[in-house]
Amino acid sequence: MLRARRSLLLITALAAAGLAGWIAAFSLAPQTSARGSRAVVDREVSQLLEQLKQGNLDGQERQQLLERLLLLGRYSEAVLVLQPWLDQQPGSLSLRLLMADLLRLTGDSAKATRELDQLLRLHPNNPEVLQLQVLVDLQEGRANAAIKRLSGQFSARAKGQRLELGLLLADLQRQGDQTEAAAALYMQLAAEAPKDARPLLALAMLRQEQGRGKEVQALLGEARERRGQGDRPDSLIDELASSWGLRAARVRAETTVRPSSDKP
Repeated sequence: MLRARRSLLLITALAAAGLAGWIAAFSLAPQTSARGSRAVVDREVSQLLEQLKQGNLDGQERQQLLERLLLLGRYSEAVLVLQPWLDQQPGSLSLRLLMADLLRLTGDSAKATRELDQLLRLHPNNPEVLQLQVLVDLQEGRANAAIKRLSGQFSARAKGQRLELGLLLADLQRQGDQTEAAAALYMQLAAEAPKDARPLLALAMLRQEQGRGKEVQALLGEARERRGQGDRPDSLIDELASSWGLRAARVRAETTVRPSSDKP
């Protein structure tokens, strides 16, 4: 899940920066590669880089270049393209997050950490900043230190103000094979945020990995209730159920049967 969060973090930063085209490119990357059009993108990038050297790129073209470099995984070049943009908008959190993540992806964890330290001083509770800090820790083999730090931060926050942090901590515990600690935390978060379906969905994913199908069905049913769908179709829940080999109708039944389950 942390790998997925890294991808979502990039998408969040790019969306906030106005790079909507990259989101489409990101989601279409497998199809693009399968169609053999990578060569086309490579040619476009070469042309745009040449224009950049000549100082002939306008803002839209610079954006297109950055999007394509990210699509191709050419992160070092993306850093060079992003830097002037960041110089123009030094206060942009989304661009600074993107730069820190690109530095991490190029293997320059030291620079990424310095950038993150500055962001943490300005935005100590921002979930995207905390997520990226965890990814840097994992890359540097500091998983235990990250768990310890997040645990302390979680304990220091009041209930109702720590859901995002708790989800991140539980994800990290899952990655560290502390599955029951993660499950307990998901349940705690579900109790602390009774209208939010995310802790239940995360716990359902964990139980699915463990092959505990009945629990998964019950958790998805509860999550459906929290999402206000009742016994109506819910695309998210139904797609998860389908991908896990569960019948959507059976999951919906968990919502309607549970209240009368104490009847003879």
